[in-house]
Amino acid sequence: MRRWIALGVTALLLAGCAQQTTIETPTLPIAEEKTPVEPKIYLGEKPSNDFFLRQEHESFDLRPVPELSMREAIVHNAMMYLGKRDGGDCSGFVSLINYKTGTPFYQEKELSQSFDNARKSRAMFNLMSKKGNAYETRLPNLGDLVFFENTERKPAVKTKAKAKGKEKVATKQPAVQVAENITHVGIVTKVEPDGTVEFIHHSNGKNVLDYMNFNYPMLTNKDGKVINTYMKRCPSKQGAAQPQCMNIAFFVAYGTF
Repeated sequence: MRRWIALGVTALLLAGCAQQTTIETPTLPIAEEKTPVEPKIYLGEKPSNDFFLRQEHESFDLRPVPELSMREAIVHNAMMYLGKRDGGDCSGFVSLINYKTGTPFYQEKELSQSFDNARKSRAMFNLMSKKGNAYETRLPNLGDLVFFENTERKPAVKTKAKAKGKEKVATKQPAVQVAENITHVGIVTKVEPDGTVEFIHHSNGKNVLDYMNFNYPMLTNKDGKVINTYMKRCPSKQGAAQPQCMNIAFFVAYGTF
């Protein structure tokens, strides 16, 4: 009897366990798989944060800009003043370009020691001659100087002049006696295969381009382009070329550096 009672109690206990509440284990969300970011590689110095902020608003061309050679820089600077009055006269214009380009032609101190008259163009020629940089028997390089002689206009000489009601006698100054009476200077801007030399200079109050070609001294135009221009006006001869008034008639030498 006791055996049957014990079996009944055990069955009741087993039935009570079947009714207990199951506790579920909470599940965590699975993180999304991210594509790995490759590190950026910079050539040279790493751009600043400001670079990336500005990059959102504008595009950049990070390729290096090629630098001009000294001769190209001289021509570039000179052509910036084409048609303008900067410089004031021929030597003043050359001095301006010399300064703007880092003084390739001369230092002012050494130029001041090369004067033998009042003309600065003559002092430039003297300095380049002394250095062995003046030449005339070959074509020039870009940026070289070009020297001319006897280009000044002969002013009308007045024997008498009145100033504030008083007569004043004008005196004529004698011409400077030098081997080459250098009176004008310009800068070579282009040399053509046919021998035409283009140069920029200050003439008649502004900076202009002119041309000369010793291979064709009797022509002003060839193959549709200008090859010779005039330094002085000549009396008209019904369109005939007059080389005695062209640039080639007053040329003395080129000057390099």
